[in-house]
Amino acid sequence: MSSEPSPSNIKRALVTGATSHLGEQLVNRLLSDGVVVHCLARPSSDLGALENTSAIMHRYDGSSDHMQAIAGEAAPDVVFHLASKYLRTHHTDQIDDLIASNVSLGVQLLEALAKLSGCRFINAGSYFQYLDGPEYHPVNLYAATKQAFQDILAYYHEAHDIDVTTLILFDIYSSNDPRPKLMTALRDALKSGSRQPMTDADIKVDLIYIDDVVDALIHSASADIGVGPYAVSGGTRHSLREVVKIFEEVGQKPIDCQWGEFSLAPRTPVEPWAGPPLPGWAARIDLRDGVTRMLKEERR
Repeated sequence: MSSEPSPSNIKRALVTGATSHLGEQLVNRLLSDGVVVHCLARPSSDLGALENTSAIMHRYDGSSDHMQAIAGEAAPDVVFHLASKYLRTHHTDQIDDLIASNVSLGVQLLEALAKLSGCRFINAGSYFQYLDGPEYHPVNLYAATKQAFQDILAYYHEAHDIDVTTLILFDIYSSNDPRPKLMTALRDALKSGSRQPMTDADIKVDLIYIDDVVDALIHSASADIGVGPYAVSGGTRHSLREVVKIFEEVGQKPIDCQWGEFSLAPRTPVEPWAGPPLPGWAARIDLRDGVTRMLKEERR
């Protein structure tokens, strides 16, 4: 199954987490579609690629009053809630910031939106909310905070009639991803010929190219679908061994993978969540095409 990007009927959007890698791609796509885009950012955030765009930036000071003012000025048709603080493992002194980023910010935003009308709310969840099956079992405290916000979101949906959808995101990659992730590590190892420590070769991953995720977000904002959560999946799960093989075939050279040298983190999902797929959407870029894009970009 394949799908073309949905035409956007969005006029005004508010994007949280706009300075993240995914957020930047979404904002640029919305701007290219003629959408008036407001972005929420921390005072310390580096605006990066968004600084010279027509996106309207709001340096959120952490207060409910300021959030109310931002929501009123933005008057969005759609909110894309991507803001999140990710910690694979946490320390005690990080808990307040984790809850502020993953719970409190979103609640303040929902409280502000409850005073407006006709706004759609697209929430980005994580497959880390599902450790070992279809039901909620958090991998870590990060995942627990994501679920806590999702539960609060249900209240605002029912009590204040805010139209919401939660999308569960998997491992996103792209040709210009600055994060130290699996796909960029394999690309760099292929290029340099250096040793690449790896975990168990049979671990399954769900990899999805960033353009498909942006399409899914916009489709969710434009389509008449339910609350979810829905899986935004790359379509085919691959073992790590299969991922490496695709890199080697596309790049036409071997990768010096050291299987089992990198310890598997505790409470790691060995089979990604297989929840209901996002209605009316499917990924268009398969893994081989995505790897080809990554390597072409690197050569260029």
